[in-house]
Amino acid sequence: MQTSAAETASAIYTDVTRENIQPLFSDIAKQISLAEFVAVDTEFTGLGLSNASPVFRFDTADWLTRATDMRDMYKGMANVAKTHALVSMGLSTFVRTSDGMFHVYSFNFILQEQSTHLVSPASIAFLAQNGFDLGKQALQGIRYFSGPNPHPVESRSEEINLEGDLLRKVLFALVRAKKPLVIHNGLFDLVYIYQSFFGPLPDSHESFVFDLHTLFPAGIYDTKLIAESLDPGTASFLAYLYHKSERIHRQRREQAIEALSIKQTKILVREKSGAESDRNPQPRRRPQNTRGGKTPETRPSKPYCEHFAAFGHCKFRDQCRHSHDLEFILDCQQEEAEAPADQDAATEALPVQNGKRKRNDEGSLPPSKILKALGKKMSQLKTESSVLPAENSGSAVAYHTAAYDAYMTGFIFASLRLVHGDAVEEHKNKVFRMGRGVEPLLIQASIYASASTTYRQTIKLIEEMEFPGETAKSEPPAN
Repeated sequence: MQTSAAETASAIYTDVTRENIQPLFSDIAKQISLAEFVAVDTEFTGLGLSNASPVFRFDTADWLTRATDMRDMYKGMANVAKTHALVSMGLSTFVRTSDGMFHVYSFNFILQEQSTHLVSPASIAFLAQNGFDLGKQALQGIRYFSGPNPHPVESRSEEINLEGDLLRKVLFALVRAKKPLVIHNGLFDLVYIYQSFFGPLPDSHESFVFDLHTLFPAGIYDTKLIAESLDPGTASFLAYLYHKSERIHRQRREQAIEALSIKQTKILVREKSGAESDRNPQPRRRPQNTRGGKTPETRPSKPYCEHFAAFGHCKFRDQCRHSHDLEFILDCQQEEAEAPADQDAATEALPVQNGKRKRNDEGSLPPSKILKALGKKMSQLKTESSVLPAENSGSAVAYHTAAYDAYMTGFIFASLRLVHGDAVEEHKNKVFRMGRGVEPLLIQASIYASASTTYRQTIKLIEEMEFPGETAKSEPPAN
Protein backbone atom coordinates (compact mmCIF):
# COMPACT_ATOMS: atom_id res chain seq x y z
CA MET A 1 0.00 0.00 0.00
CA GLN A 2 1.34 3.42 -0.89
CA THR A 3 0.21 6.38 1.16
CA SER A 4 0.67 10.05 1.76
CA ALA A 5 0.14 11.52 5.21
CA ALA A 6 -0.68 14.89 6.67
CA GLU A 7 -1.77 16.48 9.92
CA THR A 8 -4.46 18.97 8.94
CA ALA A 9 -7.77 20.37 10.04
CA SER A 10 -9.36 19.53 6.69
CA ALA A 11 -10.39 16.01 5.78
CA ILE A 12 -8.16 14.06 3.43
CA TYR A 13 -9.95 11.26 1.65
CA THR A 14 -9.80 8.96 -1.34
CA ASP A 15 -12.62 9.07 -3.87
CA VAL A 16 -13.66 5.50 -4.65
CA THR A 17 -15.27 5.08 -8.07
CA ARG A 18 -15.97 2.30 -10.54
CA GLU A 19 -12.48 2.89 -11.94
CA ASN A 20 -10.49 2.22 -8.77
CA ILE A 21 -12.63 0.18 -6.36
CA GLN A 22 -10.95 -3.06 -7.42
CA PRO A 23 -7.33 -2.01 -6.67
CA LEU A 24 -8.45 -0.20 -3.50
CA PHE A 25 -10.62 -2.92 -2.01
CA SER A 26 -7.92 -4.90 -0.21
CA ASP A 27 -6.52 -1.75 1.43
CA ILE A 28 -9.99 -0.63 2.52
CA ALA A 29 -10.74 -4.04 4.03
CA LYS A 30 -7.35 -4.03 5.79
CA GLN A 31 -7.92 -0.62 7.40
CA ILE A 32 -11.37 -1.70 8.58
CA SER A 33 -9.84 -4.77 10.24
CA LEU A 34 -7.17 -2.64 11.97
CA ALA A 35 -9.50 0.16 13.11
CA GLU A 36 -10.43 0.87 16.70
CA PHE A 37 -13.75 2.15 15.36
CA VAL A 38 -15.29 3.08 12.01
CA ALA A 39 -17.43 6.15 11.25
CA VAL A 40 -19.88 6.29 8.34
CA ASP A 41 -22.11 8.84 6.64
CA THR A 42 -24.27 8.68 3.52
CA GLU A 43 -25.97 10.96 1.01
CA PHE A 44 -29.19 9.88 -0.69
CA THR A 45 -31.86 11.02 -3.14
CA GLY A 46 -34.64 11.62 -0.64
CA LEU A 47 -35.53 12.18 3.01
CA GLY A 48 -39.27 11.82 2.53
CA LEU A 49 -42.11 12.16 0.11
CA SER A 50 -43.63 15.54 -0.70
CA ASN A 51 -45.49 16.93 -3.71
CA ALA A 52 -45.67 13.45 -5.23
CA SER A 53 -47.21 13.16 -8.66
CA PRO A 54 -50.85 11.95 -8.42
CA VAL A 55 -50.01 9.16 -10.86
CA PHE A 56 -48.11 7.35 -8.08
CA ARG A 57 -51.16 7.32 -5.78
CA PHE A 58 -49.03 7.31 -2.65
CA ASP A 59 -50.71 7.33 0.73
CA THR A 60 -48.60 10.02 2.36
CA ALA A 61 -49.64 8.70 5.79
CA ASP A 62 -47.24 5.83 5.13
CA TRP A 63 -44.29 8.18 4.58
CA LEU A 64 -44.12 10.05 7.91
CA THR A 65 -40.39 9.87 8.60
CA ARG A 66 -40.71 12.20 11.60
CA ALA A 67 -43.61 10.50 13.31
CA THR A 68 -43.32 10.28 17.09
CA ASP A 69 -44.41 6.65 17.16
CA MET A 70 -41.41 4.49 16.19
CA ARG A 71 -43.58 2.06 14.25
CA ASP A 72 -44.86 4.84 12.01
CA MET A 73 -41.42 6.44 11.72
CA TYR A 74 -39.79 3.17 10.69
CA LYS A 75 -42.55 2.45 8.17
CA GLY A 76 -42.03 5.87 6.59
CA MET A 77 -38.22 5.56 6.54
CA ALA A 78 -38.41 2.07 5.06
CA ASN A 79 -40.72 3.28 2.28
CA VAL A 80 -38.30 6.10 1.46
CA ALA A 81 -35.21 3.85 1.44
CA LYS A 82 -36.95 1.24 -0.73
CA THR A 83 -37.89 3.78 -3.39
CA HIS A 84 -34.87 6.15 -3.32
CA ALA A 85 -31.14 5.47 -3.48
CA LEU A 86 -27.73 6.20 -2.01
CA VAL A 87 -25.51 8.47 -4.10
CA SER A 88 -22.43 8.46 -1.86
CA MET A 89 -21.10 6.87 1.29
CA GLY A 90 -18.26 8.11 3.48
CA LEU A 91 -16.25 5.72 5.61
CA SER A 92 -13.43 6.69 8.01
CA THR A 93 -11.30 4.15 9.85
CA PHE A 94 -9.59 5.33 13.04
CA VAL A 95 -6.53 3.16 13.62
CA ARG A 96 -4.72 3.74 16.92
CA THR A 97 -0.98 3.21 16.94
CA SER A 98 1.24 2.20 19.87
CA ASP A 99 2.05 5.85 20.65
CA GLY A 100 -1.64 6.69 21.08
CA MET A 101 -1.98 8.55 17.77
CA PHE A 102 -4.92 7.86 15.47
CA HIS A 103 -4.10 7.22 11.82
CA VAL A 104 -7.25 7.96 9.87
CA TYR A 105 -8.10 6.62 6.43
CA SER A 106 -11.21 8.15 4.82
CA PHE A 107 -12.96 6.93 1.70
CA ASN A 108 -15.64 8.66 -0.35
CA PHE A 109 -17.65 6.07 -2.30
CA ILE A 110 -19.44 7.56 -5.31
CA LEU A 111 -22.49 5.36 -5.90
CA GLN A 112 -24.94 4.75 -8.71
CA GLU A 113 -27.95 2.54 -7.98
CA GLN A 114 -28.95 0.74 -11.19
CA SER A 115 -32.59 0.10 -10.35
CA THR A 116 -35.11 2.80 -11.21
CA HIS A 117 -35.69 4.98 -8.16
CA LEU A 118 -37.20 8.26 -7.01
CA VAL A 119 -35.23 11.49 -6.74
CA SER A 120 -36.38 14.34 -4.52
CA PRO A 121 -35.85 17.74 -6.18
CA ALA A 122 -35.00 19.23 -2.78
CA SER A 123 -32.36 16.56 -2.08
CA ILE A 124 -30.68 16.96 -5.46
CA ALA A 125 -30.73 20.76 -5.10
CA PHE A 126 -29.15 20.41 -1.67
CA LEU A 127 -26.39 18.15 -3.02
CA ALA A 128 -25.73 20.45 -5.98
CA GLN A 129 -25.60 23.54 -3.77
CA ASN A 130 -23.01 21.80 -1.63
CA GLY A 131 -20.82 20.92 -4.59
CA PHE A 132 -21.81 17.30 -5.20
CA ASP A 133 -20.67 16.38 -8.72
CA LEU A 134 -23.70 14.81 -10.36
CA GLY A 135 -21.76 14.38 -13.60
CA LYS A 136 -19.06 12.38 -11.84
CA GLN A 137 -21.70 10.27 -10.14
CA ALA A 138 -23.31 9.46 -13.51
CA LEU A 139 -20.03 8.62 -15.26
CA GLN A 140 -17.88 7.15 -12.48
CA GLY A 141 -20.29 6.07 -9.75
CA ILE A 142 -19.95 2.49 -8.54
CA ARG A 143 -22.86 0.64 -10.11
CA TYR A 144 -24.82 -1.62 -7.80
CA PHE A 145 -28.22 -3.19 -7.30
CA SER A 146 -29.76 -3.15 -3.83
CA GLY A 147 -29.72 -6.45 -2.00
CA PRO A 148 -27.27 -9.03 -0.76
CA ASN A 149 -26.96 -11.29 -3.82
CA PRO A 150 -23.21 -11.44 -4.67
CA HIS A 151 -23.94 -12.93 -8.09
CA PRO A 152 -26.69 -10.86 -9.76
CA VAL A 153 -28.73 -12.19 -12.64
CA GLU A 154 -26.84 -13.00 -15.82
CA SER A 155 -28.52 -10.21 -17.80
CA ARG A 156 -26.39 -7.69 -15.88
CA SER A 157 -22.89 -7.09 -17.17
CA GLU A 158 -19.92 -8.79 -15.55
CA GLU A 159 -18.36 -5.39 -14.95
CA ILE A 160 -21.38 -4.13 -13.01
CA ASN A 161 -21.53 -7.39 -11.10
CA LEU A 162 -17.92 -6.94 -9.96
CA GLU A 163 -18.44 -3.32 -8.87
CA GLY A 164 -21.54 -4.12 -6.85
CA ASP A 165 -19.94 -7.21 -5.36
CA LEU A 166 -16.88 -5.29 -4.14
CA LEU A 167 -19.00 -2.45 -2.75
CA ARG A 168 -21.13 -4.90 -0.81
CA LYS A 169 -18.03 -6.71 0.46
CA VAL A 170 -16.83 -3.43 2.02
CA LEU A 171 -19.94 -3.46 4.23
CA PHE A 172 -19.57 -7.18 4.83
CA ALA A 173 -15.96 -6.57 5.92
CA LEU A 174 -17.25 -4.02 8.43
CA VAL A 175 -19.67 -6.58 9.88
CA ARG A 176 -17.00 -9.28 9.90
CA ALA A 177 -14.52 -7.02 11.74
CA LYS A 178 -16.94 -6.49 14.66
CA LYS A 179 -15.84 -2.87 15.20
CA PRO A 180 -17.86 -0.11 16.88
CA LEU A 181 -19.89 1.77 14.28
CA VAL A 182 -20.11 5.55 14.74
CA ILE A 183 -22.79 7.75 13.17
CA HIS A 184 -24.14 11.27 13.63
CA ASN A 185 -27.93 11.56 13.68
CA GLY A 186 -27.63 8.44 11.59
CA LEU A 187 -30.89 6.50 11.82
CA PHE A 188 -31.66 7.17 8.16
CA ASP A 189 -28.09 6.20 7.24
CA LEU A 190 -28.61 2.83 8.92
CA VAL A 191 -31.93 2.28 7.13
CA TYR A 192 -30.44 3.12 3.71
CA ILE A 193 -27.31 1.02 4.28
CA TYR A 194 -29.37 -1.98 5.32
CA GLN A 195 -31.70 -1.73 2.30
CA SER A 196 -28.85 -1.10 -0.15
CA PHE A 197 -26.31 -3.71 0.93
CA PHE A 198 -27.90 -6.30 3.21
CA GLY A 199 -31.30 -6.79 1.61
CA PRO A 200 -34.99 -5.91 1.95
CA LEU A 201 -35.74 -4.12 5.20
CA PRO A 202 -37.67 -6.15 7.79
CA ASP A 203 -41.37 -5.42 8.14
CA SER A 204 -41.08 -4.32 11.76
CA HIS A 205 -38.68 -1.96 13.47
CA GLU A 206 -38.22 -4.56 16.22
CA SER A 207 -36.66 -6.99 13.74
CA PHE A 208 -34.62 -4.18 12.18
CA VAL A 209 -33.20 -3.28 15.60
CA PHE A 210 -32.57 -6.96 16.41
CA ASP A 211 -30.61 -7.34 13.16
CA LEU A 212 -28.50 -4.23 13.80
CA HIS A 213 -27.69 -5.40 17.31
CA THR A 214 -26.47 -8.72 15.92
CA LEU A 215 -24.63 -7.29 12.91
CA PHE A 216 -22.68 -4.78 15.04
CA PRO A 217 -22.00 -6.50 18.37
CA ALA A 218 -19.34 -3.91 19.34
CA GLY A 219 -22.07 -1.29 19.42
CA ILE A 220 -23.46 1.67 17.50
CA TYR A 221 -22.69 5.17 18.79
CA ASP A 222 -24.54 8.32 17.70
CA THR A 223 -22.42 11.42 18.33
CA LYS A 224 -25.40 13.79 18.16
CA LEU A 225 -27.15 11.97 20.97
CA ILE A 226 -23.96 11.62 23.02
CA ALA A 227 -23.09 15.32 22.65
CA GLU A 228 -26.59 16.46 23.59
CA SER A 229 -26.56 14.20 26.64
CA LEU A 230 -23.08 15.06 27.92
CA ASP A 231 -23.04 18.73 26.94
CA PRO A 232 -26.68 19.89 26.89
CA GLY A 233 -27.72 23.39 25.94
CA THR A 234 -25.35 23.90 23.01
CA ALA A 235 -25.75 23.33 19.28
CA SER A 236 -25.28 19.71 18.21
CA PHE A 237 -25.10 19.80 14.42
CA LEU A 238 -22.08 18.06 12.95
CA ALA A 239 -19.87 20.94 11.77
CA TYR A 240 -20.38 22.86 15.02
CA LEU A 241 -19.37 19.90 17.16
CA TYR A 242 -16.35 19.26 14.97
CA HIS A 243 -15.02 22.81 15.23
CA LYS A 244 -15.80 22.84 18.93
CA SER A 245 -13.90 19.58 19.42
CA GLU A 246 -10.91 20.87 17.46
CA ARG A 247 -10.87 23.98 19.64
CA ILE A 248 -11.05 21.91 22.84
CA HIS A 249 -7.99 19.91 21.87
CA ARG A 250 -6.01 22.95 20.74
CA GLN A 251 -6.62 24.42 24.19
CA ARG A 252 -5.72 21.14 25.90
CA ARG A 253 -2.40 21.04 24.05
CA GLU A 254 -1.68 24.63 25.04
CA GLN A 255 -2.37 23.67 28.67
CA ALA A 256 -0.23 20.50 28.42
CA ILE A 257 -3.29 18.29 28.95
CA GLU A 258 -3.73 15.05 27.01
CA ALA A 259 -5.27 15.85 23.65
CA LEU A 260 -6.24 14.03 20.48
CA SER A 261 -3.39 13.29 18.11
CA ILE A 262 -4.57 12.48 14.59
CA LYS A 263 -2.72 11.93 11.34
CA GLN A 264 -4.77 11.55 8.21
CA THR A 265 -3.37 9.19 5.62
CA LYS A 266 -4.44 8.94 2.00
CA ILE A 267 -4.02 5.79 -0.06
CA LEU A 268 -2.44 6.53 -3.42
CA VAL A 269 -4.23 5.02 -6.38
CA ARG A 270 -2.39 3.95 -9.50
CA GLU A 271 -4.01 5.58 -12.51
CA LYS A 272 -4.47 3.74 -15.80
CA SER A 273 -1.52 5.71 -17.14
CA GLY A 274 0.68 4.12 -14.46
CA ALA A 275 1.23 7.35 -12.52
CA GLU A 276 0.43 7.62 -8.83
CA SER A 277 -2.50 9.89 -8.03
CA ASP A 278 -2.07 12.05 -4.93
CA ARG A 279 -5.01 14.33 -5.40
CA ASN A 280 -6.42 15.36 -2.04
CA PRO A 281 -10.04 16.44 -2.54
CA GLN A 282 -10.61 19.55 -0.48
CA PRO A 283 -13.79 20.49 1.34
CA ARG A 284 -16.22 21.92 -1.15
CA ARG A 285 -16.99 25.58 -0.71
CA ARG A 286 -20.11 27.57 -1.29
CA PRO A 287 -19.85 31.12 -2.65
CA GLN A 288 -19.09 33.55 0.15
CA ASN A 289 -21.74 35.81 1.60
CA THR A 290 -22.10 39.17 -0.06
CA ARG A 291 -23.45 42.46 1.18
CA GLY A 292 -26.27 42.33 -1.32
CA GLY A 293 -28.36 39.95 0.73
CA LYS A 294 -32.08 39.95 1.24
CA THR A 295 -32.07 39.69 5.01
CA PRO A 296 -33.94 42.30 7.01
CA GLU A 297 -32.25 45.61 7.67
CA THR A 298 -32.85 45.34 11.41
CA ARG A 299 -29.84 45.57 13.68
CA PRO A 300 -28.76 42.06 14.79
CA SER A 301 -28.44 41.21 18.47
CA LYS A 302 -25.25 39.32 17.67
CA PRO A 303 -22.61 39.68 14.94
CA TYR A 304 -23.28 36.17 13.65
CA CYS A 305 -26.30 34.34 12.31
CA GLU A 306 -28.01 32.95 15.41
CA HIS A 307 -30.16 30.51 13.45
CA PHE A 308 -27.12 29.04 11.71
CA ALA A 309 -25.26 28.86 15.02
CA ALA A 310 -28.10 26.84 16.54
CA PHE A 311 -29.12 24.57 13.67
CA GLY A 312 -26.39 24.61 11.02
CA HIS A 313 -28.54 26.10 8.28
CA CYS A 314 -30.12 29.42 7.39
CA LYS A 315 -32.98 30.16 4.99
CA PHE A 316 -31.01 33.07 3.51
CA ARG A 317 -28.02 30.81 2.73
CA ASP A 318 -25.30 32.75 0.91
CA GLN A 319 -27.34 35.95 1.02
CA CYS A 320 -27.37 36.12 4.81
CA ARG A 321 -25.82 39.36 6.08
CA HIS A 322 -24.49 37.74 9.24
CA SER A 323 -21.57 35.44 9.67
CA HIS A 324 -21.84 31.66 9.26
CA ASP A 325 -18.15 31.21 10.09
CA LEU A 326 -18.10 28.59 12.84
CA GLU A 327 -14.72 29.66 14.20
CA PHE A 328 -16.01 33.23 14.51
CA ILE A 329 -19.25 31.97 16.09
CA LEU A 330 -17.31 29.93 18.64
CA ASP A 331 -15.10 32.94 19.39
CA CYS A 332 -18.18 35.05 20.05
CA GLN A 333 -19.83 32.38 22.17
CA GLN A 334 -16.68 32.02 24.24
CA GLU A 335 -16.64 35.79 24.70
CA GLU A 336 -20.29 35.72 25.73
CA ALA A 337 -19.65 32.95 28.24
CA GLU A 338 -16.73 34.85 29.79
CA ALA A 339 -18.46 38.26 29.79
CA PRO A 340 -20.20 37.97 33.20
CA ALA A 341 -16.93 36.97 34.88
CA ASP A 342 -15.11 39.87 33.25
CA GLN A 343 -17.81 42.31 34.33
CA ASP A 344 -17.77 41.03 37.92
CA ALA A 345 -13.99 41.26 38.06
CA ALA A 346 -14.02 44.82 36.77
CA THR A 347 -16.73 45.79 39.28
CA GLU A 348 -14.82 44.25 42.19
CA ALA A 349 -11.79 46.35 41.25
CA LEU A 350 -13.68 49.63 41.69
CA PRO A 351 -13.27 51.55 44.96
CA VAL A 352 -16.13 51.66 47.50
CA GLN A 353 -17.70 55.04 48.31
CA ASN A 354 -20.78 55.46 50.55
CA GLY A 355 -21.35 51.71 50.44
CA LYS A 356 -21.28 51.65 46.63
CA ARG A 357 -18.53 50.85 44.17
CA LYS A 358 -17.67 53.87 42.08
CA ARG A 359 -15.10 54.42 39.38
CA ASN A 360 -12.05 56.33 40.67
CA ASP A 361 -11.02 59.05 38.23
CA GLU A 362 -7.59 59.14 39.83
CA GLY A 363 -6.86 55.80 38.22
CA SER A 364 -7.06 53.40 41.16
CA LEU A 365 -8.38 50.69 38.78
CA PRO A 366 -5.49 48.26 38.14
CA PRO A 367 -3.99 48.50 34.64
CA SER A 368 -4.88 44.87 33.90
CA LYS A 369 -8.52 45.59 34.70
CA ILE A 370 -8.46 48.71 32.54
CA LEU A 371 -7.16 46.69 29.59
CA LYS A 372 -9.75 43.99 30.15
CA ALA A 373 -12.53 46.55 30.38
CA LEU A 374 -11.31 48.25 27.20
CA GLY A 375 -11.22 44.92 25.45
CA LYS A 376 -14.74 44.20 26.58
CA LYS A 377 -15.91 47.63 25.41
CA MET A 378 -14.30 47.15 22.01
CA SER A 379 -16.08 43.84 21.75
CA GLN A 380 -19.40 45.52 22.57
CA LEU A 381 -18.77 48.23 20.00
CA LYS A 382 -17.95 45.58 17.43
CA THR A 383 -21.21 43.79 18.18
CA GLU A 384 -23.26 46.98 18.04
CA SER A 385 -21.77 48.11 14.74
CA SER A 386 -21.88 44.80 12.91
CA VAL A 387 -25.14 45.15 11.01
CA LEU A 388 -23.09 44.22 7.94
CA PRO A 389 -20.16 42.07 9.08
CA ALA A 390 -17.21 41.32 6.87
CA GLU A 391 -17.60 38.57 4.32
CA ASN A 392 -17.33 35.10 5.78
CA SER A 393 -13.85 33.71 5.46
CA GLY A 394 -14.54 30.21 6.64
CA SER A 395 -18.30 30.04 6.59
CA ALA A 396 -18.45 28.78 3.06
CA VAL A 397 -17.15 25.29 3.75
CA ALA A 398 -19.81 22.78 2.75
CA TYR A 399 -19.84 19.96 5.29
CA HIS A 400 -21.74 17.49 3.17
CA THR A 401 -19.11 15.45 1.43
CA ALA A 402 -19.91 12.02 2.83
CA ALA A 403 -16.24 11.24 3.57
CA TYR A 404 -15.71 14.62 5.26
CA ASP A 405 -18.83 14.08 7.37
CA ALA A 406 -17.64 10.58 8.31
CA TYR A 407 -14.25 11.98 9.34
CA MET A 408 -15.83 14.73 11.45
CA THR A 409 -18.13 12.16 13.07
CA GLY A 410 -15.17 9.97 14.03
CA PHE A 411 -13.17 12.96 15.28
CA ILE A 412 -16.05 14.04 17.52
CA PHE A 413 -16.42 10.51 18.88
CA ALA A 414 -12.71 10.24 19.69
CA SER A 415 -12.90 13.64 21.38
CA LEU A 416 -15.95 12.70 23.46
CA ARG A 417 -14.27 9.51 24.64
CA LEU A 418 -11.09 11.32 25.66
CA VAL A 419 -12.90 14.16 27.44
CA HIS A 420 -15.78 12.23 29.03
CA GLY A 421 -14.30 8.75 29.40
CA ASP A 422 -16.64 5.95 30.45
CA ALA A 423 -19.67 8.27 30.35
CA VAL A 424 -19.75 7.76 26.57
CA GLU A 425 -20.38 4.04 27.06
CA GLU A 426 -23.66 4.84 28.77
CA HIS A 427 -24.94 5.91 25.36
CA LYS A 428 -23.85 2.82 23.45
CA ASN A 429 -26.58 1.47 21.16
CA LYS A 430 -28.75 4.56 21.49
CA VAL A 431 -29.63 6.33 18.24
CA PHE A 432 -30.97 9.88 18.02
CA ARG A 433 -34.56 10.35 16.84
CA MET A 434 -35.89 13.64 15.55
CA GLY A 435 -38.48 15.39 17.67
CA ARG A 436 -38.48 17.30 20.94
CA GLY A 437 -38.64 15.05 23.95
CA VAL A 438 -38.53 11.88 21.86
CA GLU A 439 -36.66 8.99 23.43
CA PRO A 440 -33.71 7.54 21.48
CA LEU A 441 -34.04 4.30 19.58
CA LEU A 442 -32.43 1.52 21.62
CA ILE A 443 -30.43 -0.95 19.55
CA GLN A 444 -31.00 -4.07 21.59
CA ALA A 445 -32.27 -7.59 21.15
CA SER A 446 -35.83 -7.81 22.41
CA ILE A 447 -37.37 -11.05 23.64
CA TYR A 448 -40.35 -10.13 21.48
CA ALA A 449 -38.32 -9.97 18.24
CA SER A 450 -36.12 -12.27 16.21
CA ALA A 451 -33.68 -12.02 13.34
CA SER A 452 -35.29 -11.27 10.00
CA THR A 453 -35.17 -13.46 6.90
CA THR A 454 -32.83 -10.91 5.31
CA TYR A 455 -30.39 -11.21 8.19
CA ARG A 456 -30.39 -15.01 8.13
CA GLN A 457 -29.68 -15.05 4.40
CA THR A 458 -27.07 -12.28 4.45
CA ILE A 459 -25.08 -13.51 7.44
CA LYS A 460 -24.42 -16.77 5.58
CA LEU A 461 -22.92 -14.81 2.69
CA ILE A 462 -20.77 -12.78 5.08
CA GLU A 463 -19.47 -15.91 6.77
CA GLU A 464 -18.72 -17.63 3.47
CA MET A 465 -16.91 -14.73 1.80
CA GLU A 466 -13.12 -14.62 1.73
CA PHE A 467 -11.37 -11.35 2.49
CA PRO A 468 -7.80 -10.17 1.82
CA GLY A 469 -5.33 -11.54 4.33
CA GLU A 470 -7.60 -14.38 5.44
CA THR A 471 -6.66 -18.00 4.87
CA ALA A 472 -8.87 -19.64 2.32
CA LYS A 473 -11.16 -22.30 3.68
CA SER A 474 -9.79 -25.79 3.11
CA GLU A 475 -11.64 -28.14 0.79
CA PRO A 476 -13.27 -31.16 2.46
CA PRO A 477 -11.38 -34.40 1.91
CA ALA A 478 -12.47 -36.55 -0.99
CA ASN A 479 -14.44 -39.67 -0.18
